[in-house]
Amino acid sequence: MGHRANSAALQLVGFVLGAVGWIGSVVATGLVQWRVWHMSLVEVTSGIAWVGIWRVCFYSQALTTPPFRRMSCQRLGALDQFVPPEIGIAQGLLLVAVVFGALGKATTIYGLRNVYFGGEQRPRLALVVGGGLHLLACVCVVIPAVWNLSSVVSNQAIAFPPHFHLPGSPQRQELGAAVYIAIFSAALLFLAGVFLVSYGPATVKIHPSTDFSDRSSLVSGGSLRMESCSFAKNVSRCSLSSYGVDSPAFDPEDNL
Repeated sequence: MGHRANSAALQLVGFVLGAVGWIGSVVATGLVQWRVWHMSLVEVTSGIAWVGIWRVCFYSQALTTPPFRRMSCQRLGALDQFVPPEIGIAQGLLLVAVVFGALGKATTIYGLRNVYFGGEQRPRLALVVGGGLHLLACVCVVIPAVWNLSSVVSNQAIAFPPHFHLPGSPQRQELGAAVYIAIFSAALLFLAGVFLVSYGPATVKIHPSTDFSDRSSLVSGGSLRMESCSFAKNVSRCSLSSYGVDSPAFDPEDNL
């Protein structure tokens, strides 16, 4: 188990990065600050409206929607005709990314469990599948982030209905915090996927043993040595003591 655990150190780092990236993708999915619109309207008290992928909100002293006390929010549906494709597709892709990320974390935990605690199952398949799910989640996060970034850079308009109390085009718009979080999370998911897919169990090379501490080998070697020395007149020249065998000169039965 020791060499397998050492070989999975990079995958453990990938698990941590993937966990942070998955949490970041969940946070980005729920945030409304994807696109920040600046405008001058009486209804928009703060002069700023936040366009997310699920709703659009702004502070207002004249218009409020429950359960908000000082904020007016309207939901954005993927099937609404006025919703641009980068927002409608982002709703589906980010939900898929959250599911893929959760499955990837579960599969990675199973693979790391087999690495560190042993078992009959081979961990490579589980870690490779977990890495693939992390890479798919990365793709599902980066597409909405880059698409909305492009819309902000080109100052794309949205034809909101009249009850939204928002203009079709802002005076100026900029990226919100959710886009940065999504891009950062996608980078972490990508690194986690690469680290997990690259798992390969360490190979252990077995060398022939050179340990001469085996007593059986010493006894057999001593016996062969004694036979070769049986014809010698001087037994002391055989150096029997070097093989752990008592010298016949100290045998009490021979001295009688």
